[in-house]
Amino acid sequence: MSSSSSQSHGTLKFPVGYRVYRGKGTPTPVTLARNLLRTVPDTIRTRFRVRVLADSGFEAAAFLDEVQMLGFEFVVGVGSTRRTEHPGGVTVADCPHGGDIELQNWPHDTLTLGRVQRGQRVFHAVSSELMDGNEVISEGAKRWQIESFFKESTHQFGLNRFALRTARGMDRWLLLVFVAWTLTLLDAQPGQTLASSARRALLALQPKLYLNRLLHLFTKNAEFLGQHGYSLSYASSVEDNFIFYCS
Repeated sequence: MSSSSSQSHGTLKFPVGYRVYRGKGTPTPVTLARNLLRTVPDTIRTRFRVRVLADSGFEAAAFLDEVQMLGFEFVVGVGSTRRTEHPGGVTVADCPHGGDIELQNWPHDTLTLGRVQRGQRVFHAVSSELMDGNEVISEGAKRWQIESFFKESTHQFGLNRFALRTARGMDRWLLLVFVAWTLTLLDAQPGQTLASSARRALLALQPKLYLNRLLHLFTKNAEFLGQHGYSLSYASSVEDNFIFYCS
């Protein structure tokens, strides 16, 4: 389990920080997320209005207090059974979509509630800003762009393919994944897959790396090529700084 922060540029979202939950007996995800928010640079805080998006795993009062203390707005998921300050033991599930709500154990501000049904499940979110229920859901849904980063970076950018023993090594690996993701998005073209955009970025920015990968593929298939009458040779040019691997 992990927490992440990202910066927006138009419709693009770029990861700028992370924290990794290491299991029982270590700092909780809420504690990690609070620490992560404190690392948001002052340049971002002063130039932009920061809105924190989080799922219901971060509805704890300590997290909402941290967001408020830092001067950020938020759209955070809440469980349907979360109690409110309204008389009669009213829960979030009892409150109307788009209505005002005061959460129990966090009576600082009146929040706006949004509700959406997906299949058989109903999801709730609260906003610290004055907006209608549909806006709350629309803003909260933008969190899935962060989720998509973790999914795509894991399966297509090797986020899960590290065997590192030190925190510094992990930091460096994650930084490489973040850089690769960012460069890919900057080079993305309408209608292209993420994989094809990544290849374009690689060709434009690291042609030698792409060449080495290509020749490594040929080397792995040297036996197959030999069976069909092909052979590979290599040459190295100091001036051009190109290296060709032989089979």
